Amino acid sequence: MKGSEALLRAIAAAGGTISGTQLDEWMAQLLKAGFIKKGETPFTYELTDVSKNFLKKKGVDV
Repeated sequence: MKGSEALLRAIAAAGGTISGTQLDEWMAQLLKAGFIKKGETPFTYELTDVSKNFLKKKGVDV
């Protein structure tokens, strides 16, 4: 699934509308859960090994 499709599905699951800060809240939750980490350059995020293993179990090429 492409990233844009995943975002559209997440917005749809949230009722079809999200606030401008909702994406920031989602990213903060993923950071806290250890699924992503801050990237080496500003405004970037990277998948952690935990999320890569999770996605591989779901059949996603990482």
